[in-house]
Amino acid sequence: MGDFRVRKIENAHDRRRMYQYAINDIEAFEYMLQNDMFEDGDPWIGAEQELCIVNKDFDPATSALNLLDSINDEHYTNELALFNLEINLDPLPLNGDCFSKMEQSLLELMQKGYKEASLLNEHIVMTGILPTLKYHHLQSQFMTPIQRYETLSQTLSEIRGGNFEVYMQGVDDLIMSLGSVLFEACNTSFQLHLQIRPNEFVDQHNWSQMIAGPVLSACSNSPLLFGNELWAETRIALFKQSLDTRSSDKFMRTKLPRVYFGRGWMQDSAAELWKNDLMHFPLLVTSDDLKNSKQLLANGEIPDLRGIRLHNGTTYTWNRLCYGFSKTKPHLRIECRYLPSGPSAIDEIANFAFWIGLMRCEPKGGVKFWKNQSFKAVKNNFVLASRSGLNTVFNWYGENIPAKKLILETLIPMARKGLKESGVSEQTIETYLSVIEKRVSKEVTGSSWTIDNFRKLSKHYGEAIALKELVSQSIEYQKENVPLHEWEDVPTREYKLSEHNPTVEQVMSTNIFSVNENSSIEIVKSILDWNGIHHLPVEDKNGDLIGLITDGTVARLDKSDVKEKSFAKDIMLTNLVTVNSQDTMKKAKELFESSSVSGIPVTYDKKLVGMITLTDLAKCEPL
Repeated sequence: MGDFRVRKIENAHDRRRMYQYAINDIEAFEYMLQNDMFEDGDPWIGAEQELCIVNKDFDPATSALNLLDSINDEHYTNELALFNLEINLDPLPLNGDCFSKMEQSLLELMQKGYKEASLLNEHIVMTGILPTLKYHHLQSQFMTPIQRYETLSQTLSEIRGGNFEVYMQGVDDLIMSLGSVLFEACNTSFQLHLQIRPNEFVDQHNWSQMIAGPVLSACSNSPLLFGNELWAETRIALFKQSLDTRSSDKFMRTKLPRVYFGRGWMQDSAAELWKNDLMHFPLLVTSDDLKNSKQLLANGEIPDLRGIRLHNGTTYTWNRLCYGFSKTKPHLRIECRYLPSGPSAIDEIANFAFWIGLMRCEPKGGVKFWKNQSFKAVKNNFVLASRSGLNTVFNWYGENIPAKKLILETLIPMARKGLKESGVSEQTIETYLSVIEKRVSKEVTGSSWTIDNFRKLSKHYGEAIALKELVSQSIEYQKENVPLHEWEDVPTREYKLSEHNPTVEQVMSTNIFSVNENSSIEIVKSILDWNGIHHLPVEDKNGDLIGLITDGTVARLDKSDVKEKSFAKDIMLTNLVTVNSQDTMKKAKELFESSSVSGIPVTYDKKLVGMITLTDLAKCEPL
């Protein structure tokens, strides 16, 4: 969530003041580490559950603030976008049936959300990236109106010097830009916390990096973005690019992105992580109520280290250092941030138990394993897992081992040992690790289930309806808390568009041809003939739709016309009738009838996003 008592840094003096507070905090932190001022007992665990809100049509809703008021539970809080919520689960000591208790608490809190959302004819859903999200859901009116978010977005944009850009290659390619940080709001996660003894932090953090790739490969759940098939866990690349302040026209040297895996193994102290952040990333925010941490220590008080924590809240590592402030004995935690939300509560808690068990089991070669391991190989494992999920082959201690073999034969036994040695009950261990075992044995993840069903449903319904069906079926399984390995394929059924007040988006064609205004008439004629199409949109150099050419227009040209009118801009129709993707097909029908056209371009902010024709209209009859 972050600290809301922040403001923008106004000038150089303001920035210098913030740097001094952050440096004092790091020096105070090092003093506290050297003088054993942290909790050193048995560990506790905790988690944060991010959620999406959808309306009756399974599209993103904007009711987060209203839902928070009606749920009226301090465990619930807001997020960056108005279509997101977060649940902060109560921490528990790591022992006995702690994971069963965590699951029960999550289900009870989810039930509150289900109940209040249903009163608005809406739903809440666990998903890494909501399949029905579209680009138009990322405009300013969808940002939660809180000053922290507006300040961060504005400051990051100023540092970048332009729009944030997303470019990803998977089965499909995606390239988009946005003037705010709302790409980040597409990512929905289940964040895990484990308390760490200070003298074990370096080795534990290094081990958390080592296991990140294999753990992620078994838990991937986010293969779709705006209807495009991308990575097994698209969130990893999307989150990185959504907050990336680097720009190719500003720097000729290598610079770190604000979302990153790490620079190398930690060597000596947890303070290295905060030092790295302060050295590599510009300050974004400050506050008017910061305190001198070193002076507080001198007075016998425990500082909150708020200055460096504010900065740390604007940089994002996948395994993050967390400082648990207490006026008596603060504590340290590692927060695992790379796991997606969903597919169901039992799956998430199984992922939690798997990660905790591995974290609590001493690795091969002992706690100094990292002295002989390549950090870049471990980082590469993480990137490969993000792309390929369970299809990944990992570099594990120098050997190439398929994900399935590594997890079943090495990691699950390690997790079982780690949980047992932590005092977790045998029944709890078996309950949750068996979920991981069955999921991996069947080679099914949230990503593979989503892609298999998306492809099948798209053939039956078209992509827009297929995405809604995926969300609908996921919600049903989540409400019943069915583990993923028991999910069946989404059944196809007769779906009469006319009965669902269809929108243009559900009917339009997106795989469309277009030409530049300076394209020759010869290529225009060829594209129409080769593809048997009747309409060809025309765009200018900025990609804005400026005209439309029909096969009838071309057919009416004679030889003298072709010589005189050489380019698309010479023959295109410019008095265009267009629709928005969110318009109803009933409105589109009225436009067809009043304008006597056979094809209508679908646009967003002057850009072409699709095309509907009389043939598409016929699919919706009767309207």
